[in-house]
Amino acid sequence: TLVGISVAAKRGILFKEASFLETMAKSDILALDKTGTITEGKPSVVKAEYLQNFDPALLYALVNTSNHPISKGIKAYLESRHDILEMLTLEEITSIEAKGVKATYQGKKLLGGNDALMEFYALKVDTNSENALFFFAINDLLVARFELTDTIRKGAAKAIQSIQELGVKVVMLTGDHEQSAQKVAAQVGIDEVYAKLLPGDKLAMIDTFHQEGHVVVMVGDGINDAIALASSDISIAMGNGADVAISVSDIVLLDEKPESIYESYKLSRRTFSAVKENLGFSLLYNVIAVPLAMMGFVNPLVAALSMSLSSLVVVGNSLRIKRLKFKSKE
Repeated sequence: TLVGISVAAKRGILFKEASFLETMAKSDILALDKTGTITEGKPSVVKAEYLQNFDPALLYALVNTSNHPISKGIKAYLESRHDILEMLTLEEITSIEAKGVKATYQGKKLLGGNDALMEFYALKVDTNSENALFFFAINDLLVARFELTDTIRKGAAKAIQSIQELGVKVVMLTGDHEQSAQKVAAQVGIDEVYAKLLPGDKLAMIDTFHQEGHVVVMVGDGINDAIALASSDISIAMGNGADVAISVSDIVLLDEKPESIYESYKLSRRTFSAVKENLGFSLLYNVIAVPLAMMGFVNPLVAALSMSLSSLVVVGNSLRIKRLKFKSKE
């Protein structure tokens, strides 16, 4: 396990405990978040519809209160379209779990978020799009609709295919709407998709997998993934993800490459295999050597040398882990 952890660290994969290598080796389901895990987590606006006249500074102030990638994408879009945006001071700012944010400004009620947030406030919206959606409403009147797209992480499709070839089932758990989730899933080769999930829904999915007898690895990077990460058998966080996601994770990927997930599987399985080989050799050695020594057929000097040889074989077998080849890097 020391050799395995050392090899992983050199590849930017930090296992917080040695035991996690064994647990991951037994995993048969990989659950992936979409934004920031499969994708870069830097969505940009590809289509903006202003349905009513409004002060862009209101929307700018609202998205400034959130660290969500979608909000950051809207903020970047507004900054690119307007030279000067007044920084307004909002009141009663409330972040609504996996939906968006609301606030007030001089008596005006501001809402910004996904279709679930709009529907909660009885606002009808158009969700017919393969892109991520963001809506903005003032005083329960929809004033703007944005479509955003995110870039698939380089190597994501190849890494997912390699993981599936190991016999691991890969599923997507995302809070995004169905069309957007299916678009990304099709690009990377994931067949099983669960969309429009709240943090509690992701937790429920992990619990369902456990009830079915699966060992689950969950990969995520945001606050919305934290409780699902905490409940999975092995949780993996991207290195630049939210602090809370990193704090509850068992493994941190410093380079944030999808290939590192595959490498984690490959390395954990090779390490666990080496552990079993070493235990098998030690057991076989003792089954043969101890009775011979008890019957006087082995003199003390030979016994001492044999014990040293046994230890060297175990160490040498462990060091073979360093020669492991990763197909996704070839």
